[in-house]
Amino acid sequence: MRLLDDSRAVRDRYADLVAHCPHASIYHTPEWLSVWEHLGAPLAFVEINAETLVPFVVKGNGALRRAYSLPFDTYGGPVTPHPNGPVLFENAIEPLGSSSVRVVDFAHRMASSNGAARPASSHVIELEGGYEAASLRYTDANRRLLRQAVERGVRIEELSNPADVSAVYDLHLRTVARHGARPFPRAFFDAVLARVVPAGLATLYLARYQGAVIGANLVLRYRDVSYDWMWVYDDAHRDLRATNLLIDRAIRDEAARGARILNLGASPNDRLGSVRFKASFGAEPFSYTVYAHATALVTAARTVRQRMTRISAPVTYKKSGSDSPG
Repeated sequence: MRLLDDSRAVRDRYADLVAHCPHASIYHTPEWLSVWEHLGAPLAFVEINAETLVPFVVKGNGALRRAYSLPFDTYGGPVTPHPNGPVLFENAIEPLGSSSVRVVDFAHRMASSNGAARPASSHVIELEGGYEAASLRYTDANRRLLRQAVERGVRIEELSNPADVSAVYDLHLRTVARHGARPFPRAFFDAVLARVVPAGLATLYLARYQGAVIGANLVLRYRDVSYDWMWVYDDAHRDLRATNLLIDRAIRDEAARGARILNLGASPNDRLGSVRFKASFGAEPFSYTVYAHATALVTAARTVRQRMTRISAPVTYKKSGSDSPG
């Protein structure tokens, strides 16, 4: 095990491994890594053997140094062309030194020898039968809400005017504030549109009502797996159910592209409203594993940051009895 310098030769080798790795996700691709490089996050590659690398994004310095398989708990982990058995988490992070490390292992490529594994789950929609088969699994209530959204005048379109990114970013800030979360920088959206969308690996959908952008949805894809990664919406128009319509459009389009599954994202146990919302589209739970090693200082700093984020969230948001998006 060794830590490789981020060089052109290493990048080329890594890109070749991704191209031949049967379980690589959009989050492993050079295009996605380039988004975080654009945002100033250093990249690191741990070499497991001649045909296996684990990519990390590194943040902070010294005792506060953190390494993520990819930021924000997206699905990373080992990249290898061969199903050669699990990579031991403890071995994979050893070259990173005393850093706090987190790996989100969606493809079941890792194992742990000291209890670092934590179960997690997401919800996925099967698309192999096409859109018609997938839509048959919608709940009756969801079908009714989709019809109502169309009847009320909500329209879904792909982003075509760069000026609309400002409206999307404003909705993003308001959406994450309602849940006391930290927002992405505006540069993240610009980088995705400049580096990932042109490669055909992402689509940003908009929901319009009376000319205004009231919702948006960022869908990522690689090969036959798609990821409904980020939906944002105007809480003042929750009753229009724009998010339902956005996800329905994603299901339709990704099925037409030949996707096998659409992943609707992580489903924490304390977000039962979100789980019910995903299940209304016929989504089923999918289990994966998060491996984590954190120093005491990083754990304390993270706790303080989470408290401050919740405190600083706008007080204008009032929970209306359901966690499901509008």
